[in-house]
Amino acid sequence: MSSIDTRSTTGPGRHWDKAAAFVVLAAVGPVVMLALEAGTVARVLALVSGSKVEPSPTLLFVPGADIILWAWIVFFLVLALVYALDTEPRDDYARFAAEVGGDFVIQEPEPGPEPRPRIAVPEAPRAGKVESEVLPTVHSLPEAQAWFKKGSELYALRRYTDAISRFDRALNIYPRLASAWAAKGLANNAIGQYQEAIRCFDEALRLDQRNAAVWHDKGNLLSAMGRLEGALNCYNEALIIDARDAGAWNNKGVCLAALGRPEEAVACCDKALALDPAYATAWQAKGLIEERLGHLPQAIAAYKQFIELPQDRDAAAVEKVRRHVMALEAGAQQAV
Repeated sequence: MSSIDTRSTTGPGRHWDKAAAFVVLAAVGPVVMLALEAGTVARVLALVSGSKVEPSPTLLFVPGADIILWAWIVFFLVLALVYALDTEPRDDYARFAAEVGGDFVIQEPEPGPEPRPRIAVPEAPRAGKVESEVLPTVHSLPEAQAWFKKGSELYALRRYTDAISRFDRALNIYPRLASAWAAKGLANNAIGQYQEAIRCFDEALRLDQRNAAVWHDKGNLLSAMGRLEGALNCYNEALIIDARDAGAWNNKGVCLAALGRPEEAVACCDKALALDPAYATAWQAKGLIEERLGHLPQAIAAYKQFIELPQDRDAAAVEKVRRHVMALEAGAQQAV
């Protein structure tokens, strides 16, 4: 995101216009009061109306008017003095905001996305430099990747704590290894350290904002924690990067259903199935959502698609869905 420099573009200025306005206000009170005391207003009215009646010389109708008059004068003269002495930096962008009168926001500069990890090559010592001023040797990226590989192997064996220690070794060598941060997040998620997992995912995304898989993983974690709006945002980010991720479409649909937006959820499941017609979880999710909407024919059709897919899944779960479909069909026949 581009930023706007908020530093002053000209020298400091004084509020002369406001000070002058308050001086005028301070003078208005005495002028009006003197006019009333002299009967000026009454004389003008009599002249206009053609009346021969002489007005009263004094038209004061407020007790203690002199005190109010002096308070009026002192108050506005003090305000005029304050604004005359005050200075402020003038900013061209601030003036533009005032002129357009819209929601113009001056933003503080934001750090841009950092580049992908690159190996920093230390420079040779310069002449005249003492040994303590030489930068330490930077470890190689391959060494960090080797520790990352060991951690991944331990993660596959479900030795999550040991895997985290290897990921930490990799990150100690090369802190900008985004894949190690993401894997550490998955491992922490597996052992129930959810806040640490989110921190790791965020660090991975700081280093590589275009990693759809990490956005997806973070969305799954937030969804499991009940933070559905945050999860939905993550799925959207993942799909902006990779619109052909069937898993992200399905999980977005489940999230929308939990948020009470079932029609949008069905559309997401349909997109997932268009990308992967053999996606069993998406068929089951579509069936559940259609059933909640009261669309029993569509729900039964989705459940049957789930059942007819190759039986490489939990047989008990498939049988449970089969019996549920039989109950739905029996209920539909009785209703007829």
